[in-house]
Amino acid sequence: MSDPFHTVASALEQRGKVRYFGSGQLRAACPCCGERNTSTFSAKVGDTGAVLVKCWKSDCTPAQIAQALGLEVTDLFPPREREAGKPASAPRRVGMLPPMQALELIASESFLVMVAAENLSNGHALTDTDRQRLREAAARIQYLSDEAKQ
Repeated sequence: MSDPFHTVASALEQRGKVRYFGSGQLRAACPCCGERNTSTFSAKVGDTGAVLVKCWKSDCTPAQIAQALGLEVTDLFPPREREAGKPASAPRRVGMLPPMQALELIASESFLVMVAAENLSNGHALTDTDRQRLREAAARIQYLSDEAKQ
């Protein structure tokens, strides 16, 4: 399998003149809007191995550039490496709120529950909107509790 930079460079070479600057940079005509001007587009290898593309004429998006070259946006990125025999890793789990924010959220939701309890004890009926908001408060508190256990 070719590296992403070589894939982009080969596709550009089929369309016209490409000027290389070292092993990981080039200038060419933008495949979307550049016509023959080889100063309208640049590509270089980024820190992660992905190809960074830039249209200097019309600010074409990476998706438009990839499509014009007959590529997918994923072709601009190196394949993810896996250890032999291991399945692809699960998506990274988004962590819980920072502790202080979690406590502030629990305090806020608890205050809401207390106000609702006070209203009920004073004979005030809860509306459907009030009950829905209480369910949301309970769900948020339960979510934080579940996250803390993981």
